[in-house]
Amino acid sequence: MERLPPGDDPADLNGHGHEEEWTEALTRSVAHLAAQLTVNQIRLRALATTLGERGLVDSAAVATQVRTIAAVETGTYLRENLGESLSGIIDVEALERDLVDYLQMDEG
Repeated sequence: MERLPPGDDPADLNGHGHEEEWTEALTRSVAHLAAQLTVNQIRLRALATTLGERGLVDSAAVATQVRTIAAVETGTYLRENLGESLSGIIDVEALERDLVDYLQMDEG
């Protein structure tokens, strides 16, 4: 089992001796993030659909904004959304690079 967070004592799998508490906290964090993501996806989808139906969206301009914001703010948003506990066990920099690369391909 991987240590969460890493510790030196082989008998202490999570570095603090509270494996069940860490598992529960991690599970709650992931569930909370998934819930937030789902709510935001629904709201953004509704907004984009409504604006698109009314001809109020310039898809190319939105794609440009996505790329600009991604390049500047992805790391900040990731760290805020992951929280301190998950940021400590996830390679945030690698995930940030992957997300920025993915979003740079956004064409609207």
